[in-house]
Amino acid sequence: MKKYKGFIPPCGIYCGGCYRYKSGKKNECLGAETHCKTRKCKSIYMCCVEKKGLNYCYECNNFPCSRFKKFAESWKKYGQDLIENQMLLEQYGEEKWLQQMLGKNRISTEE
Repeated sequence: MKKYKGFIPPCGIYCGGCYRYKSGKKNECLGAETHCKTRKCKSIYMCCVEKKGLNYCYECNNFPCSRFKKFAESWKKYGQDLIENQMLLEQYGEEKWLQQMLGKNRISTEE
């Protein structure tokens, strides 16, 4: 099983809990760390980071906007509530949020 590196994308997806990321099989997802950094996620990443200079969507005055709501809805089938993830990021900060997610999914951040 692939080990999660701990990158938290602006949308608040926790890749370490996604079956496609963890699979280690051919055609696996490389995770947000790769997708965001290579700009494959053009809508949320570009809006939040590049256009508005924010780290996370919850920092935006328009959160949750219609774009985010639509995107978040598509992740519910993977067991992730991105609006809740954003609220927890705001409340606890990155380190505590990541610890909570790592504990919930029992995945190490070490290579």
